[in-house]
Amino acid sequence: MNKRWRYVATAMLLCVMTIAASITSLAATKTISSVTIRVGTDIEAGDTLDDGIDVYSNSLEVKTGSYAATNSERYSIRDAEWVTSTSKHLTVGDEPKMRVYIYIDDDDYAFRGTYSSSNVKIKGGTFISAKRSSDELEVVVKLNGIKGTYPAPSDAGWKNSPLGKAVWNRDLDPDRDPYGKSITSGYYDVYLYRNGKSVKRFEALNTTTYNLYPYMTKEGTYSYKVRTVPYTEEQKRYGEKSEWTESDELYIDKNHVSDGTGQQDGNIGTTTQVGWIQSGNTWYYKYPDGSLQKDSWLKINNIWYLFDRDGRMLTGWQVKNGRTYYLQESGAMYTGWIKSGELWYFLNRPEDGDVEGAMRTGWLNYNGKVYYLHSNGAMAEGWTQIDKNWYYFYPGYGYKAVNTTIDTFYVDANGIWKK
Repeated sequence: MNKRWRYVATAMLLCVMTIAASITSLAATKTISSVTIRVGTDIEAGDTLDDGIDVYSNSLEVKTGSYAATNSERYSIRDAEWVTSTSKHLTVGDEPKMRVYIYIDDDDYAFRGTYSSSNVKIKGGTFISAKRSSDELEVVVKLNGIKGTYPAPSDAGWKNSPLGKAVWNRDLDPDRDPYGKSITSGYYDVYLYRNGKSVKRFEALNTTTYNLYPYMTKEGTYSYKVRTVPYTEEQKRYGEKSEWTESDELYIDKNHVSDGTGQQDGNIGTTTQVGWIQSGNTWYYKYPDGSLQKDSWLKINNIWYLFDRDGRMLTGWQVKNGRTYYLQESGAMYTGWIKSGELWYFLNRPEDGDVEGAMRTGWLNYNGKVYYLHSNGAMAEGWTQIDKNWYYFYPGYGYKAVNTTIDTFYVDANGIWKK
């Protein structure tokens, strides 16, 4: 073949390859509108994460070990890795992060422009972020918290001075289990006994020492038992109470019994303290008659606070009468937009005409823009189906798109995508 014909043949081959590439790109005319992933691990508190993560592409059932799974003919998981350090010893309630790589299996489909919590469903965890390339979707998820039983306290005994002061270590045998201190909740139940009979019970003490002498008002042999307990909502969700640890005995003769001075109603404050009273890291509100504000809301200086049935001021996310609220570190009820993890929520302001501070769900008009809050309160982002209609909410901002085109799809004045 002469040089001229070689040039012609080469040009024709390039044309054919270009056309084939165009046909291939045109073949992927359908988009994958949503993705479902199941993740999990059976790692226990005190252990480190496995080096490897098993991947499954034919089942969404719960598996053993550490895994990422999906079940679709259009895409599959090719690989998964830990974002959380594999050298870290996990504690009760830790939520390890995993990165999952998903690839297209069906050439007729392609990944869409934007993926968010509204169209990436995570079983066994929570969506954090998604990054898309031409044929790959990289999803970062946070697994449900590590469950476990808290270690029992150790070395429960008495201080030499003052008389009747109980002291214990945070966890059982810290020399044998060096990671126990990172597992414990830091809260303890303490039950005092005299001659084997119950005298006084203290619950959720945030300390490893407590003066029991004010309750030693009669001659006898005293002892106590102590256990680690969950206290925060997260600890209660994932942690179990430890076994009891019993102290040695302390004999109090009739010449050294207590006159009861220092006994506290609810274990809080002295007989002269009223109003806000702090015990350890916990706050209470006490009235002049000695009673505590319990199991209800209290408005002080135009700020709402919530107390549990034992009189403890609550902080963080709390549920009361079926509504969800957020209490700041100071205990003050929060209102307005709040970000928790990677998600945004809206808590009613006084001017919103609903229960103040309660988490909002459904449609929300705010500062001239329209938002949608899912049933769990999370702000909608990206393409979202609501009452059989599809809407687009700008990721990171959350407000609804109207009278515009998103990824070649037009949404009308109500924000509805018109097919």
